[in-house]
Amino acid sequence: MGDNLYELIYRLLRGMSHAQLSQEPEQVAGLIVPAPEGFSIGQRVELALSNLTQEDLARLAVKFAAARGDIPLDEAGRKVLEADDPPLTQITRRDVARILGDDLAGERNTVEVVEGYFPLSSPFEDFFGSRGKSLRDQVVRHMDQNPGDWSVEHLFGEIGAFNCSKARFGALLEQGVHPLSRTGDEQKKTVAALNRILARDGYELAQDGEISGHPRFSFRSLVRGVSGRPKNLVFASRGPKPEIGFADAINNDIVILSGEENCLIYDSPIGANGLLWSELVSWWGQVTPGADAAKLGFRLQESLASEAERKLFATYFKAYRPALGEALPALLPQVYLHYDPAVVKTLRHRLPLPRQRMDFLLLLPNHQRIVIEVDGKHHFSENDRPSLKVYADMVSADRELRLAGYEVYRFGANELVGDGAEKRITNFFDKLFRLHRIRQ
Repeated sequence: MGDNLYELIYRLLRGMSHAQLSQEPEQVAGLIVPAPEGFSIGQRVELALSNLTQEDLARLAVKFAAARGDIPLDEAGRKVLEADDPPLTQITRRDVARILGDDLAGERNTVEVVEGYFPLSSPFEDFFGSRGKSLRDQVVRHMDQNPGDWSVEHLFGEIGAFNCSKARFGALLEQGVHPLSRTGDEQKKTVAALNRILARDGYELAQDGEISGHPRFSFRSLVRGVSGRPKNLVFASRGPKPEIGFADAINNDIVILSGEENCLIYDSPIGANGLLWSELVSWWGQVTPGADAAKLGFRLQESLASEAERKLFATYFKAYRPALGEALPALLPQVYLHYDPAVVKTLRHRLPLPRQRMDFLLLLPNHQRIVIEVDGKHHFSENDRPSLKVYADMVSADRELRLAGYEVYRFGANELVGDGAEKRITNFFDKLFRLHRIRQ
C-alpha cells in the first residue's frame, strides 16, 4: 500500500506543469515543491517527496483527493492513516449489511447515498456513455427500480465496501441513517441494531447534532467520554489560587472574588466538538480588546512552570498549528479541576480535594477530555525524599479521573528536554489525534 500511495501522488504531481507545481501543491496540501534551476518536473517531484513518511504521504493524498474528488487517492491515503486503528472486520461489515436487508438508502435513492463514496462508473463510461451496463446503472435497476433484486450484502460486494477504509464504510452508514434517509422510530431502531453489531469491533454511530429536529449520527470509535458539558474553565494559573463565588448559583455562573489577575476563565459555551484554538483566540479578543493570538500564546506561556512544560507547549503549536489551522484543538495549561472554597482552610475535619490542578487539558470532540501531566520529582517525593504517600495520592487521583471518563497521560519531565524531545512529543500527539480521529 505504501509504494502504491507514493506512485499515486507522484503521478498526480508529475502531470502538472512547472507553474502548477509552484502553486497548487502548497495551496491544496501545504507541500512546497522546490524549483532548482535545470530540474525537470519529475526531478522536482522526487525531491519534494523524498523525505516524507508514509503518514505524510497519506495526509497529502487525503487533501489532494478532497480538492479533486479523487476517491481512489482518498482511499489509499485513509488506509495508511488507519493502519494502527482497531479493525472493522469483514464479518462485522457482513452482519451490518444483513441488518439493513435490501434497503440501504431508506427514503433516498441508493445511488444518491453511495456515489459520493464509491466509484460507480469508469472514466470511459462517463465520457462515452455506459449503455446501461455501468455499476451505477445496475444499482439503479436492482436496488431502486426493482427493490429486492439485490440485498445490501450483495451491494457491498459490488462496490467494495467489505474491503474499503473504515472512514469510507462509516461515512456510508452515516448516510444510511441520515434524516433524509430515515427518521423517527425507523431511524432509532436501525441505529440501535447497527450499534449492537459495530460494538463488537469497538465502533458506534453516535448522535452529534440535529437537522430540523431529527438526530444526526456520526461513525466513531466506541469511547465513553465524560458526561456533562464543560463550563467555567479556570486555567493559565500563574499565581495563588483565585477565590470564586456564584454570581448565579442556579445557572452555575461564577464570579471572581479575588485573584482575578492570576488566571483566565473561559465561560463561553463548549459544544460536542470540544474547544478549538481558533475559538479560544476569538474569546480572548472579546475579553481583551485589541489582543491577538500571539498575545494569548504569551499569556498562556506565563503559566508554565518548567522547561519541560514549555517544550511540550511550544512543540504542540509548532507541529500542529500549520497542519490543522482552524481545526487545532486548544491546549489549555494549568487548568483547575477541583475547587475548594477559601473557607476550607478554616474548617476542621475537612480534607482538601486531591488533584487541584492539571498541567494540560484538551477538550476533543465527542466529550473526550485529555489530561496531560508532566511529572517532576515533586510527584514522587516530599521534602526531597521519596514518598510512597505522594505517589499513592497521585495514582489514586488518576484512577478517579479515568473512572470519570478522562484520559490521563503522563510524561517524565526528563522526556521533554534535550535531544529527541520534539520527536517524542509529536509521536505522542500523532497517535493521540489518530486515536480520536483528529485529521491533519
